[in-house]
Amino acid sequence: MTLYKQNFSIIISYLFILLIPSAVVRFSQLPDSFFLITTIVDCLGAAWLLYLNQRTQANAIERQALALKPILIWGVCGIILVLLIQILASFIEQTLFHLPAKSLNTTALMTTMQHQPFLIFATTIAAPIMEEITFRKAIFGGLASGLKLTLAAVISSLLFAFLHQDGHLLIYTAIGLFLCWLYHKTGSIFTTIISHAGMNLIVILLYR
Repeated sequence: MTLYKQNFSIIISYLFILLIPSAVVRFSQLPDSFFLITTIVDCLGAAWLLYLNQRTQANAIERQALALKPILIWGVCGIILVLLIQILASFIEQTLFHLPAKSLNTTALMTTMQHQPFLIFATTIAAPIMEEITFRKAIFGGLASGLKLTLAAVISSLLFAFLHQDGHLLIYTAIGLFLCWLYHKTGSIFTTIISHAGMNLIVILLYR
């Protein structure tokens, strides 16, 4: 299977995973179970994308991957860096565009998590795995083979930002660009998964 087909299968799988919870709730008429179903589907989806990632041949970015130790170090350091980038981007949004510091989506998610704590598995483990394999590996890594790295990173990051649909495009685009850089720097998608998961966990802990 070519890299193009492998990346395409990852993207299609991800989109399909996003649609499953709503479809299940709609046809099963179990609206109260939406978040539980979402968590289960997301965790299974993350496992599936990890499987696809394992079967996918290395792209141009991954052929120069660092050793395990620097990958882990960069992953942990990336948590701090991506949080700083998020703070800076939020400050710019508030100053230039007068946007609120907190997003409505995040507030709603945190409120729901207080009553359904199992959602933490979806937000801190499943979502980072799926988003990194999809947006950094499949989209950025796939586009980087035919486009300039900067353009590939911008496209991937904008798609990442639009998917979150909470109005904070600058924040998510900045996060996406940094994670693209980190992926390119280390050659390992697991570096960005660590950074992304750590960022989400810290945001949840600080929010509470």
